[in-house]
Amino acid sequence: MYNKITLLGNAQDAGRPQIGCTQKCCEDARKDFTLVRNPVSLGLHGDQFGIVEITRCISHQLGRVNNLKLSEIWLTHAHLGHIEGLGQLGKEALNSKNVKLRCSDSVVDYVMKHPIWKKLVIRNNITFDKYFSDEIIPIKVPHRAQDFDTHALLFKGQNNNLLFLPDHDTWEETLESVGYDNPKDWFISLGASIVLLDGTFWNSDELKSRVQSQVPHPTVSETIELLGNRNKDDPRIIFIHLNHTNPLHYPDSDEYQKVEGIGWEIGCEGMEFEL
Repeated sequence: MYNKITLLGNAQDAGRPQIGCTQKCCEDARKDFTLVRNPVSLGLHGDQFGIVEITRCISHQLGRVNNLKLSEIWLTHAHLGHIEGLGQLGKEALNSKNVKLRCSDSVVDYVMKHPIWKKLVIRNNITFDKYFSDEIIPIKVPHRAQDFDTHALLFKGQNNNLLFLPDHDTWEETLESVGYDNPKDWFISLGASIVLLDGTFWNSDELKSRVQSQVPHPTVSETIELLGNRNKDDPRIIFIHLNHTNPLHYPDSDEYQKVEGIGWEIGCEGMEFEL
């Protein structure tokens, strides 16, 4: 069904600049619009057009792909940055008709408890559909599961399989849940030749105004230590979902050069991947 994926956003849920942040990372982006980053989302191209995650920047993100008609939305989970664009489908904005929303049962329950999003269902702006297909396979992963569960998504294509994993808590928990000892073995078992991977934080000391352990994500530093150097037959691994504080936003940073120097990549909005 889908033969190409576009990276429509590469930032963590709040985007960059982030509201309330007066650090250099966000002040730079306020002064230079080329440094602005949208929250993570994918465009799915084929015999119809879909997206993964629906962010508050959905208007700009659809503009990047010439405002193709939206047929369906896949969600990995329901943290606000991944779902808050649903309101743009209501009668005050797009007033969509029966756009399919594909998400897990726990996310369906969460949506139906939200009075604004529930109205979208009642008014047929969105309609729930099954959370799997022959080409798109959800894989449950551990990530702050108080209100709903979280899934990675595996896209199976004729030429490439792509794994989308923007959020998970720790490698220890995730690898235990999928039954592998290291990330590369898991990716290879899925036949994934492209992995869009949680790169939220560079290290564990990045947040200054919050306790970072309360926002669990494997750091990029930890992940590249597990991955090591890229070998000839390894999949492409591209770090996405970057927090506004992450130095990987700067191509001239030491951190960016370190990741690229061992063969891995940092996502860039507009990247395209053939399936």
